[in-house]
Amino acid sequence: MDTASAPGRAVVEVDDVVKTFDGGNVVALDHVSFQVPEGQLAVIIGLSGSGKSTLLRHLNGMHTPTSGAVRVLDRDVASLRGRELRALRRDVGFVFQSFNIVGRVTCLENVMSGALGRLRGPRYGVTTFSKSLRREALEQLDRVGLGDRAFQRTDTLSGGQQQRVAIARTLMQKPRIVLADEPVASLDPEISGQVMDVMFRACIEDNITVLCSLHQVDLALGWANRLIALRDGKLVLDSPVDSDLSHERVMEVYQRLDPTGEKVDEYSLGPTPVIEH
Repeated sequence: MDTASAPGRAVVEVDDVVKTFDGGNVVALDHVSFQVPEGQLAVIIGLSGSGKSTLLRHLNGMHTPTSGAVRVLDRDVASLRGRELRALRRDVGFVFQSFNIVGRVTCLENVMSGALGRLRGPRYGVTTFSKSLRREALEQLDRVGLGDRAFQRTDTLSGGQQQRVAIARTLMQKPRIVLADEPVASLDPEISGQVMDVMFRACIEDNITVLCSLHQVDLALGWANRLIALRDGKLVLDSPVDSDLSHERVMEVYQRLDPTGEKVDEYSLGPTPVIEH
């Protein structure tokens, strides 16, 4: 199977990674290998349980591989501890499906918290941040279309607006890589498109490398430079998003083959198909 390539230095290297749970009885990742160059927008697709979230969590040290290696920004992630791991996580922002924001405080306070990794000591409230950081946080809220909501409690916003606050907070971190784990899974299709537009446009402007897991094939084809697909923990597709990559072909990731070779729906049992490119 050919892998997608693009110019630029690799900032993410996943080398023959296996991840098991429950004493080896559950295989979450099964000999997965790929590289992502700087500045690429890569989308990871697959059914629930295919290993997408597990893979992303290896890239910032939330999980360590059972075997194989993960290098991010030239650092062996599994070997990092303490200060070195915190330094990596300052460079690798994470956008969660559940937003992970503090609802009882303002949008501005949530966004400013993204700068804490750059500061020494705790901060309590807006006035404990410098004027320059407050101005920077307001600029990030403007970027996601929420400059007029800066002093509004975050839990009064819609789901799409809350996710945009979470994106602004991640950008405030000044990351070199953004990992987004199903960032629009709980949003309706129209709002999902708006959120993806905000995130990817900002990352393009800042030359941030993005790895984003999605269920929505149309969104993946519309925004990604590259599509990576997992099935039962295996890498089954790695392709640039171009005129040769059709919606129908990508949807094969969500189908299985029965013992006779016939396609069946995604809820049936059967071996994992490998899609050649």
